[in-house]
Amino acid sequence: DLSRKKKQTERKLYITVTKKDRCPVCGMFVHPYQKWITQIQFKDSSHHSFDGMKCMCRLYIDPEKYDTTKIKQDIKLVLVRDYYTLKFIRHDKAFYVVGSDVFGPMGHELIPFSTEKNASTFLSDHNGLKILRFHEINAELLDKLDKAEKTVNLD
Repeated sequence: DLSRKKKQTERKLYITVTKKDRCPVCGMFVHPYQKWITQIQFKDSSHHSFDGMKCMCRLYIDPEKYDTTKIKQDIKLVLVRDYYTLKFIRHDKAFYVVGSDVFGPMGHELIPFSTEKNASTFLSDHNGLKILRFHEINAELLDKLDKAEKTVNLD
């Protein structure tokens, strides 16, 4: 039954965090930032929750730097939160706006959307610079976002 399969899929794409959960990258509590929460789930059923995309991307790029017990091959699922709908989506399906005037808990942030249309609308409404796919995000970009004050320079 198609509707049952859809419900089962939706159930999997859900994140629960406690008030004690801390981001393994920056150390901030995750719970206060519900709109920005992302999560990496591992094959051993453990997970790490994050207060934003940048922190999640840093661990994704170099897991062993932040958790010596994990390697990239241990990753089972990565969930991000669509900025408009607040639904959790797979990281590799999302479109990310970079360089907008919307700030996350850690400053300039990559803003995820489930559709390119919504990402494009957000980009024009919030002075974004570019729409990226997950495979285009790298440590150099994250460093530029962290160093930027008022505006992001992608050059």
